Amino acid sequence: MTRQAIRELLETYSDAVVRKDVVQYLSCWAENGRRTGAGGDASGHAELGAHFTGVFGAVEQMAFFTQPAAIAVDGTNATARSYTLEFVKGRDGSSIQVIGEYTDVLTVVNGTWVFASRHYRVVMLPSAQ
Repeated sequence: MTRQAIRELLETYSDAVVRKDVVQYLSCWAENGRRTGAGGDASGHAELGAHFTGVFGAVEQMAFFTQPAAIAVDGTNATARSYTLEFVKGRDGSSIQVIGEYTDVLTVVNGTWVFASRHYRVVMLPSAQ
């Protein structure tokens, strides 16, 4: 059940990105959550929300798919690693595909799994077809 709840958190995060829903995106994070890595760093809901909104200043639309790779649970804390496939359409008409990796630390807040931290790195930028 716990691992399933973490998988559902990853799905909720992906859904928020595709729909550009900052409220749903922030619901995935602990109040003092921290994002690091490629694309910038942000800590706490105010910075995370500003970072998310800033990304969509340049991005018109993004299709964002997550594949969990590893989940380890220790009580109300967990770590996870997942891979993403991202199709990004820029407001300037450009497009790019990205394969990324998230390394996460998760915790339970009020009975719900949320991200305490996420570190993102680009694994591959596939060449255009």
